[in-house]
Amino acid sequence: MNKIYKLLAIFGAVVLIATTACEKQLDFAPTTEINSALALTSTEGLQTALLGTYERMTGGDLYGGHIWGSGDMLAYNVIKSNEYALVYEEIQMMNKGMSPDNRISSSMWTNGYWVLNMANTILEAIPEVNDEFIDDNKDRIRGECLFIRAIMHFDMMRYFMNVNTGEGIPLLTKTLTIEDQPARAPIESIYEQVIADLQEAASLLPESNDDRATMYSAKALLARVYFSHKDYDLAAATATEVIESEKFSLVQGDLTGIYQNYPSSETIFGLLTAEGSVITGTLQGFYRKDTIEGTVPKFVFPNRLIKIFTQTSGSSTLDDERYLQLAMNYNGKVYCIKYNYRFMHIPVIRLAEMYLIRAECVIGTNVTQAREDMNMIRERAGLKTYPYENAGGITIDVSMNEIFYERTKELFYEGDDFFNRRRLERSFQDPNPNSSIEYEWNASEIMFKIPQREIDVNPNLTQN
Repeated sequence: MNKIYKLLAIFGAVVLIATTACEKQLDFAPTTEINSALALTSTEGLQTALLGTYERMTGGDLYGGHIWGSGDMLAYNVIKSNEYALVYEEIQMMNKGMSPDNRISSSMWTNGYWVLNMANTILEAIPEVNDEFIDDNKDRIRGECLFIRAIMHFDMMRYFMNVNTGEGIPLLTKTLTIEDQPARAPIESIYEQVIADLQEAASLLPESNDDRATMYSAKALLARVYFSHKDYDLAAATATEVIESEKFSLVQGDLTGIYQNYPSSETIFGLLTAEGSVITGTLQGFYRKDTIEGTVPKFVFPNRLIKIFTQTSGSSTLDDERYLQLAMNYNGKVYCIKYNYRFMHIPVIRLAEMYLIRAECVIGTNVTQAREDMNMIRERAGLKTYPYENAGGITIDVSMNEIFYERTKELFYEGDDFFNRRRLERSFQDPNPNSSIEYEWNASEIMFKIPQREIDVNPNLTQN
């Protein structure tokens, strides 16, 4: 935790901004640099610090790479392409042998807590700002910080939590000092704080917000959190609020439009990469295959994922548009091409997930609604809608298993499948046909280890 505090101190001391404004609703310059004289003493300074926090979230150690890709390595969702060498830490994840000095997990910890500490720092600074712009902006800034605090706690908890002991991660609702040595909070306490933060954020945020967190972003994330916590009635109700807002629509036709350099019509919350930035290089290094530019990824599809696409389409041919447009069969390997746009907009939460959440939550009480939701997903993918007759003449209707496979296909390589399978308490089996290795959903081998450097300086932390 001491490193987190030092990183925060560095942020305010080394960067520089100059902006002007003539209205109470500031037209903030799109920069992430901040002058220490302006930092957190003006609305402009708060806004600039907030933009810097979003940028940190976009980096390869968080949403621009490891938050999405780590789960796929742990869940056997990828195999090596043998075209680009893996680093030591990635090999550890692929082999389910992570050590406490693994750089991927330790960097996620450091950057995640930098984001959390900055969000808390801004929250604490808001009441101290008294310039002419603050009244028109304070609720929005507070809402964005609460949203950031919620999503960061939630995603870090999902990697570092110990479901066997009930231990989560240190819960930060105030800024750290260099003397602080917080212990791991219970998983339930993390959920309670995340839910409270999102409920307040939804009440403060506007419906639109220059491609940053909005009221609907908070509600969509809240639906995801309820779903993860198995509060299925609340998850369905919250997902319905987002769906019925009619602010979002599923992208039709060219599905690559979901992942280009602008938010698509179905993106509820995303992180934008500036033109010329290489901040999402980690994510693209995992998956990006471009035969024209000659780029090669570290990972390709395993047979398990290929089979899910081929065996659940409902026909004798592979006609799923998600596979046809977002994957590429080349020289005997299947590559992901979702992330081929170099300066991409990362779609962290999108409308398709809301349909998937609601369908699973209501299938036991309202199969008609579940069928309608799943048919929205299948129809967009160019597939037969439920109920349908498959290639073998068997009638297939919506079911929990069908929803699981549609979710796997819709959200492949978007950081979902690992957590979804753990929620359902499904095991993870080595795809190697000569291997009998299998890990249960709660195996310690698939839990991130607390960084050893943190254990060494904080006696209140326990290891997974």
